[in-house]
Amino acid sequence: MELTVILSALTASLAWGAGDFAGGLASRCRAAARIVLASQAIGTAALLLFGLWLREPLPAPAVLLAGAIGGLGGGMGVLLFYMSMAQCKMGIAAPLTAVASGGIPLFVGLLTEGLPGAGQLAGFLLALPALWLISRPDGSTPVRREDIVLPLLAGVGFGVFLTIIGRIEPGQGFVWPLVAVRATSMTMMLVVSFAGRRTAAGQATGRFPWGLATVAGLGDTAGNVFFMLASQTGRLDVAAVLGSLYPAVTTLLAWLLLGERLSPRQNVGVGMAMMAVMLIAL
Repeated sequence: MELTVILSALTASLAWGAGDFAGGLASRCRAAARIVLASQAIGTAALLLFGLWLREPLPAPAVLLAGAIGGLGGGMGVLLFYMSMAQCKMGIAAPLTAVASGGIPLFVGLLTEGLPGAGQLAGFLLALPALWLISRPDGSTPVRREDIVLPLLAGVGFGVFLTIIGRIEPGQGFVWPLVAVRATSMTMMLVVSFAGRRTAAGQATGRFPWGLATVAGLGDTAGNVFFMLASQTGRLDVAAVLGSLYPAVTTLLAWLLLGERLSPRQNVGVGMAMMAVMLIAL
């Protein structure tokens, strides 16, 4: 297993985790669609500058179309995830979304590339329950239907997005397919944002959180770039499972910055996640 795949996928999880932490906080004072729109506009600007700096030629129309289709899933996933982080129980939303988003490309990767080695397969089996333990707090509060439905739908959207961009082969494009992703998802967010502008205005509190939106946009964009790098240099299932460890980053940031204490269950999950990474890297 090349070190590039491991490091790229783990860097993607770090970036996604930081972006989701910032986006979830921002969605508590503004409508999720507006936070997504602002953050993706910032991320797209950074992506365009990166593409111009690389001087990457435009890929074939079919590749751009694949990116645009992936953008529909990704846009839906981000919107529903921020909604679930703002309206539902974060401790349930994060693991459900992560397991669903990682499970779809994992299944596709196993079908198209066959079974990995025994150690990597053991790492896969260890990583998914680790995600759940890391993101689930202790407690016995009742779970509502929307606490389950919204995160699962968000995970399906993310899973479709990751599968599509993860299937783009090296040489078919790198930055511009992600720009196509952003063009589609931003168009979707514009429609949703304007359709719900009255509701958004009613829930606005204080100044618009541009700082959090910037962190969310740059984190999401960096995560996409590193995930595509990982999937183009190694197995899709490995990239998907390691990239799906982002709830650990979100949980640790909540502990460091918000003072949320890690439960014994979460500490076990962190240990399992570290073991999973070592097994997959073997």
